[in-house]
Amino acid sequence: MKLTRRELLLTSLGLLVTGCTQTPTSLNRRPGTPWPNGVSQPIRTGTDTRTVAAPRTPIQPAPTPIATAGPPGMRPRSWWTRSGPIRSKVNPMMGVNRITIHHEGHTPVWFTDEASTRARMEQVRNIHTRDRRWGDIGYHYVIDRAGRVIEGRSVAYQGAHVSNQNPHNVGVMLLGNFEKQSPSQAQLTSLQSTLRHLMAKYRVPVKRVYTHRELGPTICPGRNLQPRIASLRSSGALA
Repeated sequence: MKLTRRELLLTSLGLLVTGCTQTPTSLNRRPGTPWPNGVSQPIRTGTDTRTVAAPRTPIQPAPTPIATAGPPGMRPRSWWTRSGPIRSKVNPMMGVNRITIHHEGHTPVWFTDEASTRARMEQVRNIHTRDRRWGDIGYHYVIDRAGRVIEGRSVAYQGAHVSNQNPHNVGVMLLGNFEKQSPSQAQLTSLQSTLRHLMAKYRVPVKRVYTHRELGPTICPGRNLQPRIASLRSSGALA
């Protein structure tokens, strides 16, 4: 069947309307979308492309995490973990009026290197969140055998370290089992300075600095740390 010239023209137009074409037959010029600093996108005219380059901004290195609160020299939480608290399982602290001291109470700790300390902290956090289903590691501050003071749970949240007595209570834990070993001198020195800092910051009197066993039925912080705490209080070292 022969088609007239008019019929051939109409047929070709119909294909353009209904077909899927990857290349448009024409472009409608739109105002360029501003780039950062107000520089326009490249303007294409035929085969020529004219581009106004944006000023180069030097790439800044990522800042090193710095603890903005807590005892002097404290390692921030980001030093040992990238995990945050489970917000639905933590409660606001709403002020501090007492401090409680603990030992870890698991296998003895003899290591002092940073890698082993970070791994142990993560292990404690996993036990607390996975096995005990808490919102985070239970303690606010941890002191390792080298005397490093490390941020645990933020003091913005109640801890999980003394059953039924966590509100307004800062938990300080020393890594190790002090039923089976003694705390290092570095731990004791850091503990004293940490307690003095927290007592001054939150205006906690020495009579409200406790060990775990003084608030509940437990052997924590162990027979080799309990008398050291009693001595700190009675000697005036925390005044």
